[in-house]
Amino acid sequence: MTTVEHTFPVRRFLARYVVGAGVYAAAAVLPLAAVVAPVRAQTLSDVSVADMAEGLLDSVVNISISEDGGPSGETRPLPDVPEGQPFEDLFEDFFEGEEGPHSREISSLGSGFIIDPDGIIVTNNHVIDNADTIEVTLADGTTLDATLLGVDDKTDLAVLKVEPDEPLPAVRFGDSREVRIGEWVMAIGNPFGLGGSVTLGIVSARGRELDGPYDNFIQTDAAINKGNSGGPLFNMDGEVIGINTAILSPSGGSIGIGFSVPSELAENVIDQLVEFGRTRRGWLGIRVLEVSDAMAETLGAGNRPAVAVGSIIEGGPSDGGPLEEGDLILSFDGQEISNTRDLPRFVAEGRIGEPVDVEIMRDGERMTLQVTPQLLEDPEEAEGALATTDEPDAGDEAVTPGLPVSLYGMTLAELDDNGRTLYQIDGNVEGVLITEVEAGSAAAAEGLQPGMVIAEVGQDAVTTPQEVRSRIVELISEGRRSVSVMVADPDGTLGIVSLVLE
Repeated sequence: MTTVEHTFPVRRFLARYVVGAGVYAAAAVLPLAAVVAPVRAQTLSDVSVADMAEGLLDSVVNISISEDGGPSGETRPLPDVPEGQPFEDLFEDFFEGEEGPHSREISSLGSGFIIDPDGIIVTNNHVIDNADTIEVTLADGTTLDATLLGVDDKTDLAVLKVEPDEPLPAVRFGDSREVRIGEWVMAIGNPFGLGGSVTLGIVSARGRELDGPYDNFIQTDAAINKGNSGGPLFNMDGEVIGINTAILSPSGGSIGIGFSVPSELAENVIDQLVEFGRTRRGWLGIRVLEVSDAMAETLGAGNRPAVAVGSIIEGGPSDGGPLEEGDLILSFDGQEISNTRDLPRFVAEGRIGEPVDVEIMRDGERMTLQVTPQLLEDPEEAEGALATTDEPDAGDEAVTPGLPVSLYGMTLAELDDNGRTLYQIDGNVEGVLITEVEAGSAAAAEGLQPGMVIAEVGQDAVTTPQEVRSRIVELISEGRRSVSVMVADPDGTLGIVSLVLE
């Protein structure tokens, strides 16, 4: 089991208790139970949960990988087994004397589910990441070698292919957009190597953002533990509406907060991985800034949410028009923009090479333009275009400059000419622009507001969001519990706040 830092980038100092729901090292795979055909139901009163579980168990599989431990003499870390967990003694006995140089293969376990009778299986990328071999264990105990068709580390999804002797029981996707908070859901997976485990709960939230560029997670209190990664989250119709990916936990076990990739996002990615072996995302070649409600009203957008075009990337799809710097983007292809994270997701999931309607405000006038997203061949080409590319992992040393960063309830962006204009910031002010502050957050508690500029962190000058993040990570690693942050008001007035590093 690895922390969430492995694939999709959730910053350790933002959500240090968020861990991947998936890989759990184990010595054996336990077979799944026999099943019957699934039944459909809208509520728990319509069907026995036991009948529903029986009808779905056969489509959920256990996934094990092996990773070469390296040449003789190379030291590899041993699996980390949480204290008090099942098989703790077994693990201690099994791996006794294994520390130090060795070339043993390392095995780990996760979950997956069948979406095509011919042997197409969905799981998480972090379940099979760096695998040399992948094996899938079916409900009847049959083990099949799996071929990797493709992965997408931005959504933490992977697609496998096995060659069964006869058609396999497959499940279908439901529409996660129709899922309501409070609806019952069922999770099935392989927690701690205990295959065929069923848990029940409700959807406790939707649209959760951790730290990935396309995050839109379903939150559930159905128990999800280590080894559940890649397993399905079902609605009461027996349809997959999410892929279990991460949990929020101080101990590694379920505390009732788990996250699933919604089917509305996953289906498109999975289809592309099956067809092309990779994802094909669009981009517009623009950089965008968050616009506060007050600023949107001032610029003529009323109370409608919007983002502003900060700059046009030279040579990108929008170079030469029709979008212009300073335009307020209200909607993309009929989908309303609520924040800067919506636009990259809509563009990435949208049609490539086809004109799309974009509603904007320009100089107080509302108009509809047509833009044509192009295929983003290489994310590096988009260097910092929030609406078109992906944010780097928090642990990366070499990060792409210019991308916004969210921490302690505030969103940070580079201070450019557009930001100075939007917030009327004095020309002598230098640093990192605060574009958004979440109510009730640590940043809000210290009185930080959009339009303020962070000049120093821990008495070190900062000029990019990544420098702010790196400096805070450094201070955390030194054991610091708080840090002084020098901020400037738009008029240049300086102040110092103490930010608690939790």
